Amino acid sequence: MRRLALLLSFAPCTLLAWSADGHRQVADIAWTRLTPAVQAKLGKILAAGEPTFTPLNNDVRESFRQASTWSDFIKGTKPSIFDDMIKANNTRFEPNIESTPGNEGVRCKTWHYYDVPIRYRGAEPAVRPSNALVALTFSINQTDRLNKLPDASLKEQAFWVYWINHVVGDLHQPLHCTSNHEHEEAGDDGGNKFMITAPDNDRSIRLHGFWDGAVGKAIAKDREAGLNASVEAVTERWSSDPTLQPTTAQVKNLDIMSWLKTGAALADKFTYDGLKPNDKPNAEYLEAMITLSKKQVVLAGYRMAAILNKALG
Repeated sequence: MRRLALLLSFAPCTLLAWSADGHRQVADIAWTRLTPAVQAKLGKILAAGEPTFTPLNNDVRESFRQASTWSDFIKGTKPSIFDDMIKANNTRFEPNIESTPGNEGVRCKTWHYYDVPIRYRGAEPAVRPSNALVALTFSINQTDRLNKLPDASLKEQAFWVYWINHVVGDLHQPLHCTSNHEHEEAGDDGGNKFMITAPDNDRSIRLHGFWDGAVGKAIAKDREAGLNASVEAVTERWSSDPTLQPTTAQVKNLDIMSWLKTGAALADKFTYDGLKPNDKPNAEYLEAMITLSKKQVVLAGYRMAAILNKALG
């Protein structure tokens, strides 16, 4: 029941990168490519983490999937055993970030995205210092550093593993890699200020939120086709589908800045292509979004496994 309650706590949020389904799918794909030694090490690390995210019945694979959603879990007001670490690290890359207007400058929210500017006029807009590039790089380095210490804190390791598990997934959602300045001079914050008309109910929704739900739509489509839609069955099916497979070079590419540039290019050439504010995406757009998202999820899972096998190996 605690797992169900945790998942339901995400339901109203529209600002996730992928839905909880999407992050869990990325993590599960990564799990199948981790070495047995790293899987065992993660079992110990996750057992020392957030109590509602620790393994139940020794099911470390499920705990690892849940861990992928922790970075969204802490955006709310619920207390965490990591509150001191969250506060200490929130201003690590941008000391005055808590004075940011609105609620964006708290609880490491800027660690989830990097705004490569597209479709701007004049001078290239600056990217804020606190962002997913510096956060993910730092998280990987901390995980690697702690892994080499004989007496490293498992709790501290869990904190950084949570961030790796989440942000790798974030950066394979194209709208977490860019901000479009075509219709908003200051940028649309990855589609959060770009409103479209929902295809199924004509409501006005954020383009960003529409894309966050793409993996869930893909899984639902599998279910409607009579396929097993459990997370592990989807992992097996998508990981063995030759049309979704990345190249070896793509998997080995752990240059995070290149991921961001690719994500921004995907957003520019597809996500925003032919779409104006308040438009209703057609069936062709939806199908292409689902296909691209499945490819991005598989690639993210493979890359996450490569990162963790190296950092924890």
